[in-house]
Amino acid sequence: MTQRVVLHVGTMKSGTTSLQALLFANRQVLAEQGVLVPGQAWRDQVAAVREVIRTGAADGPAWSALADQVSAWSGTAVLSMEYLGTFSKRQVAAVVGSFPDRRVEVVVTARDLNRQLASMWQETVQNGRAWGWEDYLRSAHRARPRPGRRDRHLTEAGRTFWRQQDLVRITRRWAEAVGDGAVTLVAVPPPGAPHAELTARFGRVVGFDPTGLAPGPVSNASVGAASAQLLQLVNARLVELGIATSDGKPVRKELLAKRVLGGRARSEPKIGLPVARWVRSYAAGMVEQLRADDLRLEGEWSDLTPVEVPGTDPTKVAETEVVAAAHDGFDGLRALLAERRPEPSDRPGLPEWPASRAVGQREAVEVLARLLEAALAPV
Repeated sequence: MTQRVVLHVGTMKSGTTSLQALLFANRQVLAEQGVLVPGQAWRDQVAAVREVIRTGAADGPAWSALADQVSAWSGTAVLSMEYLGTFSKRQVAAVVGSFPDRRVEVVVTARDLNRQLASMWQETVQNGRAWGWEDYLRSAHRARPRPGRRDRHLTEAGRTFWRQQDLVRITRRWAEAVGDGAVTLVAVPPPGAPHAELTARFGRVVGFDPTGLAPGPVSNASVGAASAQLLQLVNARLVELGIATSDGKPVRKELLAKRVLGGRARSEPKIGLPVARWVRSYAAGMVEQLRADDLRLEGEWSDLTPVEVPGTDPTKVAETEVVAAAHDGFDGLRALLAERRPEPSDRPGLPEWPASRAVGQREAVEVLARLLEAALAPV
């Protein structure tokens, strides 16, 4: 049996969460097919990748534990963590070098650029960023990879987007370490394709039959246009209150964004985005570069053609809709916080939603921001 390790390195928002959930929900069945998913849970792979990011080496305890499992396995092993896609040359070399007795192959899942723009913005605001929708799109446009570009005048939003989504850079960096023929691009199917098609494509590359596999629990809920706009406004207010983007991520993302606001996504219009001329032009040039490289492709190159994202411009959402999202977000988050935190008599309680009058958008944002501020205050 061929001894190989497959590194699924991203990109972000390209079906990675569903594929990771499927891998760990079916570890035993996949092992019977000769495919090892190292670690007891996906968080073990996350911890190992973060360890490499922190140390710049692939010899720490978390990564070594996974590498030892791979070394003891006689067939294929697969690791999936999208932070690998942003790795430096040094980090890539360290990871590849940690599997000296294995053929290392790399899988990059990729979705068309227009859908990525919409998905990545809402992910950034869920993660606490205060980048506005229009500024984000403008920054991505200005920062698009071009020969001879100097980065000193680019915004953090633009640099961040392309660090995570520059397919040419990501595939070439990994190909330098594993060889051109060992990198496979798996295209995310276009809208309307069968839901299982991405899994089928990924399975063909890794080497497993997805028939009958359980999909696995997926907790990476999206939010609607009103909720996304609300999160951006709340994040901006929290910055004014001196709360850093990274502060309180479990409360801000996992509780407020995912559990509470994600639950009302079906009642809101989705974030919409027409295909801009620059998006179409850049994507065509990107595909031309990728086709010129010695990449294997699973899917069709046409799958990377930008498509319109139907929905609403989040900045055009009525203020009443943002207020409604804020009210639901406040009530839901407050209930979760009340369950989790003790209320000693010498500590102020959580704030209340104003009950005696109508609340406008600015006040709604302020009240929700103050609840988050209270939740993040040291006990």
